[in-house]
Amino acid sequence: MKVKKSKHVQNYRDGYTPVVRCSLSRRHKVSGPDGEESWCTGVSVAFPQKVDIEQMAISANNATTATPSDVKLVWDVLRTQIIDALSHGHRVQLDGLGSLTMELSSHTGSTPPTGKDVRISGIRFRADKHLLDRLADVKFQVEGKVRQPLSAPELADALYEYFETHDDISVREFARISHYATSTSYQKLNDYVAHGEMERVPRVNGCFRPTKGNFGK
Repeated sequence: MKVKKSKHVQNYRDGYTPVVRCSLSRRHKVSGPDGEESWCTGVSVAFPQKVDIEQMAISANNATTATPSDVKLVWDVLRTQIIDALSHGHRVQLDGLGSLTMELSSHTGSTPPTGKDVRISGIRFRADKHLLDRLADVKFQVEGKVRQPLSAPELADALYEYFETHDDISVREFARISHYATSTSYQKLNDYVAHGEMERVPRVNGCFRPTKGNFGK
């Protein structure tokens, strides 16, 4: 396989700087190193389109002598090897991009946990410095309005309405409803548990449900 010398292949290193559309999400307080609190505005990428392996295979074909079928075949093999390596507890290093590792948790909260208690909670991606450096000059176009976190009465009303049609709520769904950051939402849900207004759903990580008599239940 060889790299094609084509003027039609646009390269980021040739001075082309993309502009990423992003939207405002929420405002929340953060604590600085000195303990002082300040407001932070959350911003997220708008994701105007999805780039899949089919499109990348065509782009690779335009830049190299590899056919789209070759690229997809190699990707299928690499994907299988990555999953196999993670399943054995290995750390997968993707040169120039970053590394993948398993994140584990004990759902029963036992101390110390047994092997049966431990489950996978997600896959962590740690970006490589080369990747961060290449993206350092990306320009952003911010759109939308800031969503203010709900007040306590507004949040109680929103939860009452939500639990009329749902039995439980995840941290991510709570964050969407309340306009709080994910970390703050998790803390809020734990506060509800501490006050007896909610309980954790057994064997489901990051999921909560109201106790009897709360939020209309």
